[in-house]
Amino acid sequence: MRDELARRHDLYRRLFAGEPLDRLPVDVRVSVPSPYTTAEQFRDGDKQLEAALANALATWEYAPSSDCVPAMRPDVGCSCLASAFGAEYHWAEDPRQTPGVLTKVLRLDGLAEQVAGLPTPDPHRDGWLPEGLRRIRRFADAGEGFVPVSLLDAAGGVNVAADLLGMTELMLAFHDAPQALHALLARIQALYAATIRAGIEAAGGEANITTTDFEDVWYPEGWKGHVSDDVSAGFGPGTYAEFSAPYHALVFAEFGAGGLHNCGPNPCHAAYVAHPVSPRSLDLSDRYSHDDLPRLRRSLRRKAFIHLYYRGGPGPVDWYREVMETMAPDVIVVPVFYVGPHDHPEDLCRDLRTVATEYARRMHWGWEP
Repeated sequence: MRDELARRHDLYRRLFAGEPLDRLPVDVRVSVPSPYTTAEQFRDGDKQLEAALANALATWEYAPSSDCVPAMRPDVGCSCLASAFGAEYHWAEDPRQTPGVLTKVLRLDGLAEQVAGLPTPDPHRDGWLPEGLRRIRRFADAGEGFVPVSLLDAAGGVNVAADLLGMTELMLAFHDAPQALHALLARIQALYAATIRAGIEAAGGEANITTTDFEDVWYPEGWKGHVSDDVSAGFGPGTYAEFSAPYHALVFAEFGAGGLHNCGPNPCHAAYVAHPVSPRSLDLSDRYSHDDLPRLRRSLRRKAFIHLYYRGGPGPVDWYREVMETMAPDVIVVPVFYVGPHDHPEDLCRDLRTVATEYARRMHWGWEP
């Protein structure tokens, strides 16, 4: 298995480097039913670990031809940075829901003074971050250097600002209080970077992590930096260029310009790669980003590739062939699927490989300098 793991690592190293491949990666993951609800797993790290490790091992067992590097995701919710600034978690009655923020911490009126008075959070002390670091350490120990772990779903930047201010007041702050908002984003960024560093230490080093964020796709050495910006689905490229890209670039400069997550849609698609320090990849949900693919083809050509998460609907192979016809020869799309053990995952891998081989043959390879 370690030889096979080395093959998969090398495949992703070559992909990020822009080297021509005989076949694009095919990422098929196997999920097994868990006895625990989503809420139970978020509240109890041991239950979350049990479920995550079972899925990683099932992927090795049932999908041996997948190019996925099975990994685990220690997770205390996407509002964990906000919790360190004092935001209280809300647990919905629906046990399938992840936690959110109960009430906002800041107001638009007098924002500059409020930001100046914020305490400086410590990821080892405040909010859900200490529990998150404990889980990273526990998951990494269980992975024994073979199954890597993601870091926390920290969101960062404007996403945390939305938790602290509320979406409406964040949108107003872009126009009415830009300097105060930048001051807030700087405070968030300082905590975000400190949390990433603490997470890497808890995992036992970068060799044991997939990325610096929640993304549990393995990124090569020198490309570990990953950021999330789901909020950017609701504003335009000018706002992204001013309030998102400079802060993402700080993560990329320190940890590598690996990837950016936005479920979609993607009104800022061109701005994703316009900054001098921009991500090599995007991870998107097909459910919310499928209609953007033609625009992404133009914007990302020879700049970045996409991990696209299958939404269901058309059969997986027909869907991937449709994606290839839309995006080749300009933009690589690596498909990501979650299936059960009884969904014939190994057969799916073989069928997808046929399309992935044709896709690679059509591609114009190499990145712009």
